Amino acid sequence: MVSSTATRLLRTAFTALALGAIATTASAATVSGLKPVATAPTDDNSAPGLAVEYLRIKVRHVDEVVQAGMGSPGEPLPALDYNSGDGKVLTSGRSDEVGAHIRGLMHFPTTGTYILTIQSNDGVRLKLNDRLVVEDPDVHSDQYSEYVNVVIDEAGWYDLYVIYFERKGTSTLELYWQTPGSGNFELVPAEAFRHMKN
Repeated sequence: MVSSTATRLLRTAFTALALGAIATTASAATVSGLKPVATAPTDDNSAPGLAVEYLRIKVRHVDEVVQAGMGSPGEPLPALDYNSGDGKVLTSGRSDEVGAHIRGLMHFPTTGTYILTIQSNDGVRLKLNDRLVVEDPDVHSDQYSEYVNVVIDEAGWYDLYVIYFERKGTSTLELYWQTPGSGNFELVPAEAFRHMKN
């Protein structure tokens, strides 16, 4: 039996190869002009991870999740690092027919251009400060979105909103970035996410 650590290392190596292919064969869109939130998160006003609300819904497009409205609060997501196969979708406790509204803050520690992409199964939409960054909204097996250059002029925390759904079968939701000056993609680490307390 292969250990979970070995499995993760193999997945990371494969991901690096796949993302390298994306980065060299596609032209990237650019998002710029973003500003960090006025009130930075602290231990008093926020908690680690991302807040999530779930709906039980069988859809084919993220717009249908938006139209259905908000759902019931679930256990916060430590990061966007889920490759669950046919197991449970995120922290929903369900293995099929899940819609999710995911909100919080994402930290960009330095200025410069970050390259973002999401591997998902099924559809996903990601916004920063209400600006569309990633759009891969339909039913599909595991695939990477087109990559996007995000220009950060001020280091800090930015509003993050992700709409995601899994229709049936397997589920994946993984957010990757290539930080300024790096030649490698990596999963965005858990310390980059917080959500405000109610």
